[in-house]
Amino acid sequence: MTDIDLSYSLKDQLRADPFASTEDQVDDTTEAGKIVKSQPPATKWELWGYYLYYNGNNGFTMNSYMTNILQSLAFQGGFVDPLHPEIKGCPDSQGPCFVNWGVGSVPVQSMMLYLQAISFSIQFTLFTSFGSLADYGKWNRYILLTSTIITCACQILPIVLVNDDGTHWNGMLALDLIGLIAYGTTLVFYGAAFPTLSDNLPVVRQARADPQKSKSEKMAVVERWRNHVSAISTTFSNIGFLVVTGVLSGASYYPWSNYTFPEGTEAVLGNAPIFNYIATVVCGGYFVIFMLPYFIAQPRGRRGPDLPPGENHLTIGWKSVIQAVLEARRFRYLFIYIFAYFLFSDAVSTTNQMIGIIQGNITNFSALQTTILNLASAVTSIIGCLFFLYISKQFGVRTKLNLIIIIVLSGVIAVWGCFGIGLDNFGFKNTWELWFFYVWSGLFTAPIWAWQQTMLAELTPKGKENLFFGLFGVVNKGSAWVGPVIIGALTQKTSNIYTGWAVVLTFFVVGLAILFFVDVKKAKLEIEQYYKEVEEQELAKVNKDNIGNKLQLESSSVEKILVEEVRA
Repeated sequence: MTDIDLSYSLKDQLRADPFASTEDQVDDTTEAGKIVKSQPPATKWELWGYYLYYNGNNGFTMNSYMTNILQSLAFQGGFVDPLHPEIKGCPDSQGPCFVNWGVGSVPVQSMMLYLQAISFSIQFTLFTSFGSLADYGKWNRYILLTSTIITCACQILPIVLVNDDGTHWNGMLALDLIGLIAYGTTLVFYGAAFPTLSDNLPVVRQARADPQKSKSEKMAVVERWRNHVSAISTTFSNIGFLVVTGVLSGASYYPWSNYTFPEGTEAVLGNAPIFNYIATVVCGGYFVIFMLPYFIAQPRGRRGPDLPPGENHLTIGWKSVIQAVLEARRFRYLFIYIFAYFLFSDAVSTTNQMIGIIQGNITNFSALQTTILNLASAVTSIIGCLFFLYISKQFGVRTKLNLIIIIVLSGVIAVWGCFGIGLDNFGFKNTWELWFFYVWSGLFTAPIWAWQQTMLAELTPKGKENLFFGLFGVVNKGSAWVGPVIIGALTQKTSNIYTGWAVVLTFFVVGLAILFFVDVKKAKLEIEQYYKEVEEQELAKVNKDNIGNKLQLESSSVEKILVEEVRA
């Protein structure tokens, strides 16, 4: 869940009307008015289309049913003994299972982790190299549309493998990899579209063109409505997640007799392997329906600013990263925080990936368990975010303390998982422990994404937000492959994925230790000193210009006197 501007309550944001102004109120006689008029105004249909898009693109199936299907097919097409790969099939979902990988073989669990690492590393390279296409010019619409179509297709196409015996598990691997990359692309380009959309809401257009407003007053209006669009769109994403999980939870209990269930397993649709495939089609179809309004309603002429002179799309992203790192070094505590974020962000991301794999093993890839566990997560995530927002307002708990509490509570999951390294009946080895994870992480881990952004905002000087939030996005993608690679290698060597919990715990502990060195008060003093230096530089520049003008005027006067004397 994205953080919400604390200056305005959710109630205020819901009641606010971005269409209270009309296009006639935009003064196009000024330079600012001409810039505003160069873009078409946002319509209610376009805004609602934007919200509905995120409702459909809630990400549910990418990290649940798709994972189940790939693991299930890999277990069917894999082999128990690496020395006899010709003997196909791994009957025990919690037992050893290997698949061919490169020139050798790896455990299925390692393969799943390597898949995530490959996906994130490709995304990191692509977005750093071509992410500027999201912000400049008219490419955003076309790339978002293309990546959306690919994402929907990758969710629907697994149905062709519904009767596969595992022979084509690597085909599902390709679908999953392409789907993860395309899904990541939709998130980046969808997020990049909202500033242009919100800046062209009627009330914002009027403020931007108003000659009576100061620059700070205009920016206050712009930031408020950007936060408004971000908060409401995130709410719609959570609504979509709840709707899909709710509908599929109900459908999963439908009596089903077209499958031979193991003894003791309830004969309902959710416990049949086919439900994983049905669910991906439902999620993909849901996305198709809700993505259409946005692309239909988006007006002609909607585009971002032109690429700066002398820049090109291939290098501007890397230049921005280098510039952000160099700038961050001027702000000691911001730089320290970026290292801390790298670690606990990777820890949370890797935790979710490991649980997804372990869950499939424990539940025998049950779609029913996947659905109801994610339903619990959807509900508790909303409760958790609202809870931490409440205690911060009610008791004045500062951002850093809130973030520390969240990281400590998130680390409990890693400690719990470490027991599974040596125990057979505890440490995420049972279904009830999965329930604990989803409820606990929903309440105490989901808010981490909101509070880490709030922390960054406190450490970032005004005017540098885009630079450092962009760096955070790069760090997020760049860190997400580290944990899976390390744990995948450990699992490959030990044939025990639970050893990975020690790595996750280390990331949490080291990240938390680094976070303690972040002094927010001193960081703000650094920012004030930066403002003072910038102000002095600007003043010196003005004085230099004034002196230059004065000398030029005096020189002209002397020349004029000399000319007059020569004439005389």
